[in-house]
Amino acid sequence: MFHLEEIKNKNYWNDFVVNNFEFYSFLDSWEWWEMNELEDNKIFRFWIFENEKQVGIIMLIKVIAKRWTYFLSPHSPLIKWNYFEIFSQILPEIKKIADRENISFLRVNWVTENTIENLENYKKIWFIFAPMHAHAEETHLLDLTKTEEELLKNMRSTTRYIINRAKKEWVQIIQSNDEESINKFIELHLLHAWRTNGKHKYHAFTPEYVRNLFKVFNPNDITCMKAIYNNFVEASLVTVKFGKNCVYYLGASDIKNPKFSPAYLVQWEAIKKAKNDWCTLYNFWWVAPEWSKWHPLDGVSLFKRWFWWYDYYLTHAHDYPFNKKYWITYIIETIRRIKRGYFYIKPTEKS
Repeated sequence: MFHLEEIKNKNYWNDFVVNNFEFYSFLDSWEWWEMNELEDNKIFRFWIFENEKQVGIIMLIKVIAKRWTYFLSPHSPLIKWNYFEIFSQILPEIKKIADRENISFLRVNWVTENTIENLENYKKIWFIFAPMHAHAEETHLLDLTKTEEELLKNMRSTTRYIINRAKKEWVQIIQSNDEESINKFIELHLLHAWRTNGKHKYHAFTPEYVRNLFKVFNPNDITCMKAIYNNFVEASLVTVKFGKNCVYYLGASDIKNPKFSPAYLVQWEAIKKAKNDWCTLYNFWWVAPEWSKWHPLDGVSLFKRWFWWYDYYLTHAHDYPFNKKYWITYIIETIRRIKRGYFYIKPTEKS
């Protein structure tokens, strides 16, 4: 009844995502698969058909790690209805591809809310709660259908004060995707990682990774902004827009003036740009659980939440083992997660 068919048309893929689902991210875009191809990963893109009707899509990235090879399906599959029933019926086809590609397991992180029901449904189709995340799971979202006045009113008074103070101090915001701006962002990004690695175990993306982002995404969809005070770049960020959703994906800073931290002003300008680009949702991407003081993202999470609105916890990544090699992965990643200080919230733990 259900089967997979390879798709090679970029516009069909992107239109299907944007027109059929409310919550998604640039990880669901065709450009993200081009990004992974630049990272030397093999990509599989499939329509999910029920007879002759298109009911969903699934993307598989073949990730070759040091000790194992697996399929990663970030923020996917996207299925219009009966998610678990349809997913379970296409798993045999995915296993055939996995056997051919010498894959140990499939890892998915679905873009739906973290609920007991979803966790139980994954168990029913023989998925395992993954020892590590794949991408951002605890997210913070800003509703851009509100007016600028409402957004300002709803954020913390301290945030408003810092933004207004930065304006009075003539902090300059520059938006540019030119080579100089990208290189400056990379410099700040690496510096930020070096400074926080011991405390927060923050790992920077490689310069090639950052440059590849600007290669695959349309200049209208990816934005690099920097905040300058006294001819010194104190903060820079990168946002990625797909459809009506904009993600604050990367940020870095070297703050010399914490009393009017330019990082807040450049973030506010990025939010306003997303709103002017007709986005309805601004995704701060990843935050620590609100009550956590030991999570690696605790510090930056406070910064993000000061712009207000609401947390949205996605269902944690789940794994579908294809062979016994998976359990070696499970043990190694469990140890790695504990060392790095990450932990994941199950719905029963929220209360």
